Amino acid sequence: MKIIKISLLTVSLSICSAGAVTFDLGKDIQQCLTLPAYGDKKNQTQCKDELKEKSEKSLEETINKVKKLINNDYDTPYHLNDPEGSEIKDLFWERFNKSQQLWIASRNEFCAASALLVGEWAASQDDLQTQCIINQNNDREQLLKAAYIK
Repeated sequence: MKIIKISLLTVSLSICSAGAVTFDLGKDIQQCLTLPAYGDKKNQTQCKDELKEKSEKSLEETINKVKKLINNDYDTPYHLNDPEGSEIKDLFWERFNKSQQLWIASRNEFCAASALLVGEWAASQDDLQTQCIINQNNDREQLLKAAYIK
C-alpha cells in the first residue's frame, strides 16, 4: 500500500511539472541581485543595464570584425559582366543590415514573450527579459564568429 501511495504521489507531481517552463536567470543577473535595489551607489538596475550594454557592445564589435573581413575580401563586382556595378560586399551589407534589424526585433519580441510566462505581477519579469537578451546577444555573436571569423 505504501508503494502505491508513493507511486501515485510521484506520478501526480510529474504530471503537474511536465508543462512547466524553466527560467534561466544567469550568474551575471544573479550577481546584480545581490546589490541594493535602489540608491546612489551601484544598484541592481544599473548593474543589469551595464550587463545588457556590455553584451550589445560585444556583439557590435564582432559585427565590426565581420565587416572588416568582408570589406577586405569581397570587393569584386557581383556581376562578372558589369565591373562598374555593385560589389559583393555592398550587396552583402545591404542584406546583412536588414537581417540584423529583423533579428533585433525578433529577439526583443521573443524575450518579451518569454518573460511574460511568469505573469505581470512577478518582480523577476524584467530580470528574465534582460537575461534573455544577453543570452540571445551571446548566441548571435557566436553564430557570426562561426560563420565569418575562422
